[in-house]
Amino acid sequence: MANSKNSFEAVNSGESVVAAAVGFPPLDTAAKLSFELLEFDRANPRLMTGDDWSVSDDVAIISAYREIAALDELVLSIATNDYLPLEPLIIHGPDGGPFTVLEGNRRLAAMKLLSSPLLAKACKVSVPSPVPQSVLDSFAEVLVYRVADPRDAEAFIGFKHINGPQRWDAYAKARFVAGWYKRKKALGVSIADVAKQTGDTNDTVRSYIGSILVLDQAEAAGQFEIKDRFNKGRFAFSHLYTAFDRPEYRSFLGLDLGWNDAPSDVPVKEENIAKLGEVLKYIYGSKRDKAKPHVQSQNPHLGQLGKSLVNDRALLRLRAGESLSVAFAEVDGGGMFNQALGELMAKVDRALSLTAKFDGNPTLLGFAEEIQLKVSMIFGAMKIKVESQAQEKK
Repeated sequence: MANSKNSFEAVNSGESVVAAAVGFPPLDTAAKLSFELLEFDRANPRLMTGDDWSVSDDVAIISAYREIAALDELVLSIATNDYLPLEPLIIHGPDGGPFTVLEGNRRLAAMKLLSSPLLAKACKVSVPSPVPQSVLDSFAEVLVYRVADPRDAEAFIGFKHINGPQRWDAYAKARFVAGWYKRKKALGVSIADVAKQTGDTNDTVRSYIGSILVLDQAEAAGQFEIKDRFNKGRFAFSHLYTAFDRPEYRSFLGLDLGWNDAPSDVPVKEENIAKLGEVLKYIYGSKRDKAKPHVQSQNPHLGQLGKSLVNDRALLRLRAGESLSVAFAEVDGGGMFNQALGELMAKVDRALSLTAKFDGNPTLLGFAEEIQLKVSMIFGAMKIKVESQAQEKK
């Protein structure tokens, strides 16, 4: 079989569909097959979110898809419009089955739910009661394309979900392309080759792969665990590959420019592994250590953290447990003061415009008096600095 998305595109157009013997679809040809012979791919990249999803049984897998893949919408669509065999499920398995669904697990989940009210109840997914027989008949047999080896479908699946119409999130994409690259680099496959087959840019795929390799290295060394990150929800993988695009992070970790052009499985040198754990903890925090992340948003925190890492005084502040704003003041205290003063002016102007609305509360009068005192202190410090600089110029 030609290992490219083109061979699957022919199937999508409805060409070469054959009737399969029960449980025995031919290789590399579209065929109809009972959906009951299909089972989930427990290593599906869509489940790669950075959290540990249980794949022990169908209830666990479907519950995961309900959380991460808008499964309810697909169930409703099929229940309303019947199952439309516009694209085959890509499967792999021995003659007679069962067959693992490499592509189409979300559709398989929807079919299983619609065919079993008990399963739907266990997975907490609403389905019509009863499900119309016409809907059940529409997927009694489904269009499939059976491959001899799961790797035969990599290019098609990668293109569809990395730069195509049904994209995975960044972490799932990165896991997929990194696994592909690691398996095939010994055969001379480059990152540029992977990027070409997935339809993504070379720079993006290189950033994905390099970041996954560094992340895996940190986890293998016991420096970081994704599930230990402080914030719940989807793993903010973009923080990591964006950080590695910045020279400050590369300098701190000893990564040369172009380090991820053809990266090794362990990109960070042994002497910098502890620093790698430090960076990841600053970015993502740690539930175990009750440490909140310094990066709440990429802009401006990721840049501020990078500049703080390569400033000795700022780094000491971070290591002492102080906030990013305190640490970054060692890098750009003047700029931060200027910004704070501008924000203060804007808030004073706002309060001044609302003075006529003051209700006479004496507590607020005391509050304003405290503000006046602090502003006087700011003014006094600024005046001393200006006069001191004027004296130095004489």
